[in-house]
Amino acid sequence: MRAPVERPNLLWRGFVIGGVGTMKVLSLSDAAWEWWEENVTDAIPRSVIRGVLAGTVVVHVAEATLARRWARGAGIDHAGAWVRTTALYGFPELRHLRRAIAAEAG
Repeated sequence: MRAPVERPNLLWRGFVIGGVGTMKVLSLSDAAWEWWEENVTDAIPRSVIRGVLAGTVVVHVAEATLARRWARGAGIDHAGAWVRTTALYGFPELRHLRRAIAAEAG
């Protein structure tokens, strides 16, 4: 069975899940942060990582809100799936949604 929404390619999904996941772990775990500073780099302050993570969350929520508006406005099936997928993976989902809207209209 085909998914109700088109997902970004595997490389993008890995980048998002790995990158955001890493920022989350570094933001919340003191042990992970200490390991990171000792083994990777201490050039980036933890506050920067936390700020980038917060900014990423804000952008993804804004994109998901836009996806909800577009999907509902166009009467696209599975609007909730589009919103959840956009919240997780970001802007590539908006491009997929625009194509789905155009296909429905055309």
